[in-house]
Amino acid sequence: MLQIPTRQCFFRSILLITLLVTFNNHLSLYAQQPAATDSTTRDNHAGLSPEDSMVLKIEDIHNVLNRINNITAQGFNTQPIETGLPEIQGGLSAIDQNIALYSKVLNIRNLQTYRVLLGDMRRQLGNWRETLFGYNRDLTKMTADMNAFRNDSSIHRVLRDTAFRQLYISELQQLLSKGRQARKAINDDLQRINKLQALVSNSYFKSMELENRLNEQLRVFSIRTSGQEYASLWDARDTKENAAMLEMARKSYEGEQKIISYYFNHHKGYWFWFFLIGFIFFYWVFKGFRTIKDSGQQDVLADVHFRYLRSWPILATLVVMLNVAPFFDLNPPSVYVELMQFFLLITLTLLFWRNWPRRVFLYYWLPIFFFNLAIPVFNKTTEPSATLRVWMLAIQTLSVVFGFFFLKKARKAIELHRLVRTVTIVYIVFNILAILMNLFGRFSLSGVYGTAAILGFTQIIGMSIFTSIITEAFYLQMKKSRISGGVTAKFNYEKIKNSLDRILSVVMFIGWIIIFTTNLNFYNDLYSLFDLLLTTSRKIGTTTFTLGNILLFFAVIFIANILQKYIGYFFGETEDDFVGEVSKKGSKLVLMRLIVLLVGFLIAIAASGLPVDKVTVVLGALGVGIGLGLQNIVNNLVSGMILIFERPLQVGDFVEVGARQGRVRDIGIRSSKLVTAAGAEVIVPNGDLLSGQLVNWTLRNNHIRTELSLKLAPPDQLDQAKAIIIQEIEQIDEVLNRPAVEILITNITAAVVEIKVQVWLQTVGREQVVRSEMLNRIYNKLKENGVTVQ
Repeated sequence: MLQIPTRQCFFRSILLITLLVTFNNHLSLYAQQPAATDSTTRDNHAGLSPEDSMVLKIEDIHNVLNRINNITAQGFNTQPIETGLPEIQGGLSAIDQNIALYSKVLNIRNLQTYRVLLGDMRRQLGNWRETLFGYNRDLTKMTADMNAFRNDSSIHRVLRDTAFRQLYISELQQLLSKGRQARKAINDDLQRINKLQALVSNSYFKSMELENRLNEQLRVFSIRTSGQEYASLWDARDTKENAAMLEMARKSYEGEQKIISYYFNHHKGYWFWFFLIGFIFFYWVFKGFRTIKDSGQQDVLADVHFRYLRSWPILATLVVMLNVAPFFDLNPPSVYVELMQFFLLITLTLLFWRNWPRRVFLYYWLPIFFFNLAIPVFNKTTEPSATLRVWMLAIQTLSVVFGFFFLKKARKAIELHRLVRTVTIVYIVFNILAILMNLFGRFSLSGVYGTAAILGFTQIIGMSIFTSIITEAFYLQMKKSRISGGVTAKFNYEKIKNSLDRILSVVMFIGWIIIFTTNLNFYNDLYSLFDLLLTTSRKIGTTTFTLGNILLFFAVIFIANILQKYIGYFFGETEDDFVGEVSKKGSKLVLMRLIVLLVGFLIAIAASGLPVDKVTVVLGALGVGIGLGLQNIVNNLVSGMILIFERPLQVGDFVEVGARQGRVRDIGIRSSKLVTAAGAEVIVPNGDLLSGQLVNWTLRNNHIRTELSLKLAPPDQLDQAKAIIIQEIEQIDEVLNRPAVEILITNITAAVVEIKVQVWLQTVGREQVVRSEMLNRIYNKLKENGVTVQ
């Protein structure tokens, strides 16, 4: 009778432990365990007595419970949700309040900002919901499996054995304790996750509701602004400021600050990259100036190409950072764009004050600075009076006059990008439209056009300075690399500048489009259109693809090609160097180009989204093409790789390939370039370099042996002539002392002796020059001593 309670206690214990074993099989956290573990255990237990089978099961349960308790001690990672959810709830509440109570003082820019932020919040809440749903599914499945095993008949039969229970009482007590701990942890996690899931779901549905209300307000606002909001300017009358409206505007502004703080807190990663780019650019330029100063060639710093860069490039760094800011977030709220443009305006003002002539600064930049402050301020008003609209009309008229003045005169006074002229015309057109909208009572559209015009105009000037700074930085890098490498030859900077300008113009145009369309309040629609166009899945046969993946594939290939083409500029390499004066550079640069191309190709393949089997089919088709007509191209490509790693020649080597002789200018992937002594550039396929006879005069050193053939008379003065020849040759700096000069007699007669002078020179590229100097010195000295050279 005393064993009955013990039987019940152990019965509950075994039930709990068995349930936890089953839980282990179904919990996704144990996916790393082999799938065949359970079946193997069952196979191992098959044929055993119930008591022996239970002993093995207890051993398994110990291991399983230890793993379960370790993982449940760590818990499910919900800390990011718990810390981020209150911030999103505060943002949703602020947006809800502004839309419900202060809709009369909101303009389209506020509404567009709210829409972007709501979309951002909804996506974040959606990700959290999916995470919590996954946690909930794991816990629910575990609980269901545990409940299902309570009716396991095999456990009932074993527990009826009193001897078995007495024998393993200590083990069962330990399992009971661990089982209770695991049960409590599961229940606590389930309760916490269910609570979080309810809060996240409520916020998610609220964000969707706010988006619907906001879209309706945008529709109503668009209808209202497309019509006549106020009386025409000639019929307008001054009205007193509405105190209630001003109070609503103040409270709306306070709520908006909370909303904006959410955006900047939620996108802290942008600021990390923002400052990282600034630090890298600052260090790059600073290091370049320091290297040039340490070399003692400070005259390079006075070069006309350095207009905006200084040894401490603080302002130039800020210009670079603020111009790349739009690319951090391709769908930013308008307040983010306005803040970046305000900082850019201040930075450009300081930069131009230091670098532009005072007259140019006062006539061309100061008006832009004034318009940037005045026009957006006028557009913030909620109830425009007739007087304010007249003042606004005056400023818009001055903007048009200034635009024509800038269009006509600025090109002669300031060196700006060619796109500035095009944007100046856009600036004039939109200011004229703003004037017309103001005259006919469409005040909101007038403000949008005027603001977009001046901010877009400022942005293109900032982008123009950005391209100049980047180009100057490249020029500085080339100067630094060439000085470090001992290269003093000049190079055509304008040619390099034009090449960089084409690339930077694309970046410049994209950045300006983002800013301009954002200020016109239709960037979000444009972004959605392109997003739909590029991300929609399309199917040809069994292959599914998107236009975005295809464009990304070609974009990566293009960028990789550009990088491998211009990477030499970072090491001081230019296309107009005379290679005959350059020492060997090795194949590091060629290897870097190959790596850039290979990495670019692999990234492009990954970005294309094509499955591996489809890529295999493409490579198979390429193999057929190689067999049919691409043998020579592939041969040259493979030969280029062999040249890079085997290194039978390097850049700067003096080689002979068949009848062609010259310095190696470049070793490419498909072909290499030689420069002959006459200055001709010979392009040699890499396959010819490996399959043909290649003579490398400078594989180990630059030395070369040259020969002079002389006929001297009279023969009886031969010994004196030999001494003179050796003495004159040894006085030439570019002649090696070892091996020593050798003079061989090739023929002798009664009147003339023929000799051959063999001399080793330091540099193969200087052979003809040194031969000329030797012949000149030998002839003059022998003539002075009565020896005739025939």
